[in-house]
Amino acid sequence: MISHQERYDRWAPDYNQDVAERNYDGPQYIVNYLMELKDKGQIAIHPTPEFKVIDVGCGSGLVGQVLRNQGYHHIDGTDLSQGMIGEAKKTGAYQTLIGWQDLNHPLPFFLQGQYDLTICCGVFALDFVKPESLKWLAQVTKPGGIVALSTKTTYYDTYDFEGYYKQLQTEGKIQLIDCRMNQPYLGAEADGHYWVFSVKAM
Repeated sequence: MISHQERYDRWAPDYNQDVAERNYDGPQYIVNYLMELKDKGQIAIHPTPEFKVIDVGCGSGLVGQVLRNQGYHHIDGTDLSQGMIGEAKKTGAYQTLIGWQDLNHPLPFFLQGQYDLTICCGVFALDFVKPESLKWLAQVTKPGGIVALSTKTTYYDTYDFEGYYKQLQTEGKIQLIDCRMNQPYLGAEADGHYWVFSVKAM
């Protein structure tokens, strides 16, 4: 059985075409969702020159391209697959890209507390990461910053994601700002949940 890294390395050259054919709406949806919350004044994520974004599990760069189109220019990315990192580099949307990053483990120390917005789309899916990976997303986010992520409905139904994020809330580390359940993710079904948290202190 091949690893997730090997699978995505092999898939990288054809990934964009394949997911487009399957109507992968997650990247566009999560960014649109953030823009709605920004426009309502619920989160402060204005694309100033010093505003820093990290796209964790950036894949081929689909989220980065949507963010770039919204005026964000300092976008970094990480991914487990070096092949996907190569595809993301071609988009021109990212300043720095770091491969071989497994979100089942903490992200590199030099990224800790560096980002105003941490976004993670398509990673919290079955057999990829555990809910505890939310902690690693929060760790690279500045206090007062935002973490936005998607969870597949099957993931949410299988793992106790709700229980874990509520544990982090009780510990005073994050706060849920908003969530949208059963929204477009892949294909015709509304099979994704989207979450937006503020980070208190890690």
